[in-house]
Amino acid sequence: MRVALLCLTLTAACTASPAATDTANGSDAVGDAADVTPTQGFGEVWAQGIADYLGLAKVATQATADGVTTYEFDVKSGPMCLRGDPFRMAVRDQKSDNLMIFLQGGGACWSTYCLAIQKAPAGIPKLDVLDPAKATNPFKDWNQVYLPYCDGSMFAGEADADDNGDGVLDRRQHGLRNLTAALDIGVAQFPHPKRITLMGSSGGGFGTIPGILLVRKLWPDVEILVVQDSGTGTGKEGDPAFLAELVKEFNVKRFFPPSCTDCGTSAHLTPLLNWELARDQNLRVAAFSSYNDSIMSGVFFKIDPALFKQGLLEATGALHTAYPDRYKRFLIDGTMHTTMLGDVSGLVGSDLTAVTLPPDAMTALASIVIGNIDDTKQGDVSMAAWLLAAQGNTAAWQDLLAP
Repeated sequence: MRVALLCLTLTAACTASPAATDTANGSDAVGDAADVTPTQGFGEVWAQGIADYLGLAKVATQATADGVTTYEFDVKSGPMCLRGDPFRMAVRDQKSDNLMIFLQGGGACWSTYCLAIQKAPAGIPKLDVLDPAKATNPFKDWNQVYLPYCDGSMFAGEADADDNGDGVLDRRQHGLRNLTAALDIGVAQFPHPKRITLMGSSGGGFGTIPGILLVRKLWPDVEILVVQDSGTGTGKEGDPAFLAELVKEFNVKRFFPPSCTDCGTSAHLTPLLNWELARDQNLRVAAFSSYNDSIMSGVFFKIDPALFKQGLLEATGALHTAYPDRYKRFLIDGTMHTTMLGDVSGLVGSDLTAVTLPPDAMTALASIVIGNIDDTKQGDVSMAAWLLAAQGNTAAWQDLLAP
């Protein structure tokens, strides 16, 4: 039986992926119970090739500062940002038994609209759930794998595009390669965590849905809590063509298993999440949003806030009804967009030259409301308390909806 090894180019050590075992004839044992335990069918998606980039990315440089190691990848090996800049990710090792994988947010970019971060900064921002010194942070002691978001395709894309036809690529959307490269580092550094929290803000929240498939491939037996921060998978209510066009442009159809009949036809990504929950009893999801999220409804979907709220309640409500103990929501009134980082710099960073900003987005971004885990509350329950309960899967973890 062959074992696939991940070799980091700037280290002497090679680490075996705990999930990357193959059958005697050399083919992936996708769908085999020994390979996917405790899942019951993710192999159907793995067989479509979404794990093909594991072990292929090459580290160009690495540097450590303030307890955080940043890895920059060789663009020739696949990972890169929207305009061709190098992709970076970072790791904070706190010698914990638990691991947080954080997918940063930062817009989306397609042929007719582009509001996106296009460079990946070094390090890990010390904001709210990423701050190891914050007393109320339920994840302050956890090891961290941090992924900046710089490709505009929600960590899923596999496409290059020349939008203006001048022969020069305008979009390099290598989200899947970026995600895979970062998880290669993550599994090498933290091969045997007892618990994993896969968390994402905004576009990163959407990215957790395809991200589940790769995380489970690499860590087959670990409890996974997914936390979605203003990226629940709710799409443009009443307009499935909107999502269908993004799926086509980003070239992400391989994430949709044939047995998921609603995947690719719904206006929402939640059917894929439903498919995942049905096949993985060791998967739980904690979803946050506001009813009238100004960025999602006003900037990206351009729909009436009431219609966004309708789609949010219906799509997430169906998941909670199907999995009441494993899918729970924290939905508030108002226009807030994200609450896990507490500062807009957590989304756009400090380098505004790294952001593509269409003119019609300026007004909305000027008035954007960003929450934090202490002040965002549903009744008398703070987000910090709710996340702590979700982390421990205690009775205090409840489905909380504003009137």
